[in-house]
Amino acid sequence: MAFEDLTHPDLWRLRAEALGAGDGPLATAAAAEMAARERRHFSGEMLDVYDDAMRPAGVKERGRVHLDGDWHRSFHCWLVATGRGALLLQRRSTAKEANPGLLDTTVAGHYRTGEGPREGCREAQEELGLSIQPELLVSVGRAVDTARHGYLLDRELADVFLYRTDAALTDLRPDPAEVAEVLEVAVADALALFAGAAEQVEARAWAPGTRVRRVAIRLAEFTVHHDRHLARVALQAQRVVEGLPPLPV
Repeated sequence: MAFEDLTHPDLWRLRAEALGAGDGPLATAAAAEMAARERRHFSGEMLDVYDDAMRPAGVKERGRVHLDGDWHRSFHCWLVATGRGALLLQRRSTAKEANPGLLDTTVAGHYRTGEGPREGCREAQEELGLSIQPELLVSVGRAVDTARHGYLLDRELADVFLYRTDAALTDLRPDPAEVAEVLEVAVADALALFAGAAEQVEARAWAPGTRVRRVAIRLAEFTVHHDRHLARVALQAQRVVEGLPPLPV
C-alpha cells in the first residue's frame, strides 16, 4: 500500500484499524512508515506545542511537531530599509523541504522550548549574517499560518516584527543552505503587489558571487499566508518608512 498521501495521524488511525481488524501485515507496514518518517525528520530540536486554543500542551521534538501537525510558535522579522523606502525579502533555498525556491519573510524561525522574540533574533545572524537588537524590534502583531507539505502539517502562530536597517543587499551574508538570494522591493510596490493592485513589480536581487540584478516578482512566488498577511505587513512597513507608528492590531 502507498502511504505518500497519508499524514502521520492518518497512519496512526490506519495502524489502529488494521490491528483491530487483525490485519497484521498492514499494521506492521504502517508502523514501519511512521518510524521511517520520524528518523527522516528528526532534528533533536525541542519545541513547545499548544492545543487548538493555544494553551500549552507540552514539549515535542521538531520533526514530530510537523509530522503530527501540532500548533507551535515562531519568529518572523521583515527588514525595512527606511532610508531607501524598501522591504527586504529572501528567496528560500531550493534544498528546503518546505516551499523551496519561494519568496518569504526576510528572516524567520521556530522558537525552541522556553524561547521568545529575544532568542528569535538569532535567525537574522544564522540566515543573513546580520546582528539585530531585540529592543529595536517593532511588533506588528501575530500571524496564524497553516500549510501542508506532502504528509507534513505546519501549524504555527508567528510573532511578526519589522526592523529598521541601513544594510544594503550586498552587506548581507546569506547562508546558502537556507537562502538562495536576497531581494529588495520598494515598500509602495510591495503594497501594490500584496493588495492585488499590480500583477508584478520590479525588485533588486543579489546572491553572493553575483551582481545585483533587476527582476520582476509576482505574488505567486511567495509562500502562502492567510488573512492578507503580506498586505498588512507592507502597510505597516509603509507607515514605518513615513515615520509613523504601526497601526494597532
